[in-house]
Amino acid sequence: MNARESWGITTNLGATALAVAAQRAAETAQQDPLVRDEFAAILVAAVDEPGWQAMARGDLSWMSPEDDLGRRTAKTGREYVATRTVFFDDFCASATEAGIEQVVILAAGLDARAYRLPCLSGIHVYEIDQPAVQVFKESTLTAHGVAPVADIHPVAIDLRDDHWPMALTEAGWDEAMPTAWLAEGLLPYLTSDEHDQLFRTVTNLSAADSRLAAEVYHHATNHFGEERLERWRVGAAEIDDALGVDVDVTAFIKHKDVSDTASWLTNHGWAAESLDSRNEMARLGRPIPTDLIDSAPASSLVTAVLRGLPPDD
Repeated sequence: MNARESWGITTNLGATALAVAAQRAAETAQQDPLVRDEFAAILVAAVDEPGWQAMARGDLSWMSPEDDLGRRTAKTGREYVATRTVFFDDFCASATEAGIEQVVILAAGLDARAYRLPCLSGIHVYEIDQPAVQVFKESTLTAHGVAPVADIHPVAIDLRDDHWPMALTEAGWDEAMPTAWLAEGLLPYLTSDEHDQLFRTVTNLSAADSRLAAEVYHHATNHFGEERLERWRVGAAEIDDALGVDVDVTAFIKHKDVSDTASWLTNHGWAAESLDSRNEMARLGRPIPTDLIDSAPASSLVTAVLRGLPPDD
């Protein structure tokens, strides 16, 4: 990806943030949702494009009633997003219960945790993302009279810009305090070199007892082999056609770059643990249907705690 490239909420990677918000809104609309994010629908509606709003309703009325496979595939994709949302929500609760008072969300997109999670009340939350994405989210929620529960600090900068740590510090982040770092919906779009550089920077910035949570796709071939990626690409294209939207997440995934995040963290001073998202979906009562196991989204959900000073790299 061109380091000089930027985007708004309906273009490039900005559209992937919009798609995830639509999925969170769709889950919230269910009778017994795994998560409740009432702000997601507000953000999607602000785009004023019928396709996105149809996805956000969560009723699948935009799909053919005869397309049972497509409907079950769409449902499983929504439940995957809900499962990873639960994972990161729980991570925030665990981190704040442990006494951490500052959270950094890397490539925050349309994440509304600073607005909806009681555990973040009074916590300093730093959201890093493209300027246009930041402006869209803040202006939309403000226009609806929505105020954050956290002490929110937008950091309008591209993570590929080497100056993002400086921008984070200028926003008020304190390097002497432990930090909870969130990397959700980010790592699949990084090359191995970009992955290692990001975590090297995060490690160097982190005080002892800092925590980290990451959604990891591209390190495991059993998650993103060519066949699985192609099945996902075809399914996504069908959904895009049905909705009249244009977002091909797979076009941005660096699936040929192999980086094992948990191992990298373990080798650089972190105590890391990894969960398989498929097991988490089953644990939360949303198991993947057997015939969709080879095509449904699958990732590792990694948590880590920094023990002592990181070793020199």
